[in-house]
Amino acid sequence: MGVVLSAVAMHPALSTTEFCVSCHEMEAPLAEYQQSSHYKSRTGVRAECSSCHIPEGLGPALFAKIDALRHVYGHLLGTLETAEKYEGARLRMAERVWDDMKAHDSRECRSCHKQDSIVFEQFASHSDAMRMSEGLEEGDTCIDCHKGLVHTMPDRSSGYKKRLEELMAESADPDINADTIYPLETVYSYSSQAGNREGRILAATRLAVLDNEGQWLKVRVDGWQQDEVDAMIYELQGKRIFSVALDKAARGKPVVQSTMFDPGTEQTWHKVSYETWVMSENMLQDEQKLWAYGKELHGSTCGACHRAIPANHFLANQWIGVMKDMKRNIRHLSKEQYRFLQKYLQLNAKDVTG
Repeated sequence: MGVVLSAVAMHPALSTTEFCVSCHEMEAPLAEYQQSSHYKSRTGVRAECSSCHIPEGLGPALFAKIDALRHVYGHLLGTLETAEKYEGARLRMAERVWDDMKAHDSRECRSCHKQDSIVFEQFASHSDAMRMSEGLEEGDTCIDCHKGLVHTMPDRSSGYKKRLEELMAESADPDINADTIYPLETVYSYSSQAGNREGRILAATRLAVLDNEGQWLKVRVDGWQQDEVDAMIYELQGKRIFSVALDKAARGKPVVQSTMFDPGTEQTWHKVSYETWVMSENMLQDEQKLWAYGKELHGSTCGACHRAIPANHFLANQWIGVMKDMKRNIRHLSKEQYRFLQKYLQLNAKDVTG
């Protein structure tokens, strides 16, 4: 029976573009495909649906056919029966295909595009040629950069926006019972419960809970201050990872625990602790949820135009300049999201995580 079903599944008629688009759900992707260079080009070479979605080789092709049974099930349930449902699922479907292609080193792309046949000197743009050449040397695969060539690029922000909404709802009225918490966004620090404002604690800063009064929490921030620069507390010595921005009246409050001299920069640094009061709202207790949001934000924002550069590609302080250079391309981010993304990248930088 298995042999018979495999023979049916592998019949050439079931791999044609005509068969692939025979369901009404395929009207939108068919229209997108017909407008792409994979359908019409100056060379007259056309890639069929199977060229990209069915890998070569009996084993991989048969596996793809079996996996495609879920599309039949979805058709019967009406999962994509309307344009609204299709758009709602576009990001999920795209990410599934991207992940599969990346896992297999873009093997479907490579069935037509041979890496050893690329002539970089013939590229219209020298910078494009350099970027692609360097990417291939670093082990990138086709789908890392070449997304949205055939089908409409999904709104990748929907992923991190949904995750942020979930975290905002969770932190709106939290029942704090952890010893360590993290602000989801910038929060104010106060001299006492409902006291004078002392400064701003930036998102993702680790706070040790010293006292829990329900709506109010007494917390401690451990960090570093550069000598004679008392307005800022940094996450790590020598790295501009911002934790706390102190108002002028509170700049003498952090307690110095130790002092060291950095011969590389000829700067003196103080390890400090700062105790203060914050309100319990906008606080997360699960660090993993915080970084899952950061990972989603990084991939969606930095991977929209090209391969998302890994956080450990740059040093922590270098990320500040890189983010400034990219600011025009990420104007859709709010100030809080921009700061959070920068801190996520810095805390996962080459000289922080190794």
